[in-house]
Amino acid sequence: MSILNRNLKSVIENTHKRLFENYQIMPVKTDRGILVGTVLIVSNDCVKDIYLKDELIYRDVCLNQVVIRLANILSKDGQNIKADTIYKADQEYGKFLTESQLLRKQYQKARDSGDHDRADMLLARYCTARDKAVAAKKQVLALVTF
Repeated sequence: MSILNRNLKSVIENTHKRLFENYQIMPVKTDRGILVGTVLIVSNDCVKDIYLKDELIYRDVCLNQVVIRLANILSKDGQNIKADTIYKADQEYGKFLTESQLLRKQYQKARDSGDHDRADMLLARYCTARDKAVAAKKQVLALVTF
């Protein structure tokens, strides 16, 4: 049995080592949030905050894939240009997503009140903002692929 335990332990250690080399650190759930190496991810409704050694590094990250990738990068290399680029792309996506949601609500309100001219204008603005959000999401997801 001890040979089997040693072999299993060796496989687990090698797997963790390969994952760490590829910026994939296994997350651990804690009472404060999710811990990835030395990085803590704290959820605030639909956005997340990232702390490195109890210091807020990134606030209001929108996409979960971005949060995980940033946590892995920060845990291995610390704050760098690549992480900043990913964060800025995520913030741009969040801006376009919020704008499109607000415009959609305004469009629905104008349509329900019978103001068709305003509804048409808001629909056009909503479609533009939605397309920008989709493009920004594709861009940020391309940046975070492992």
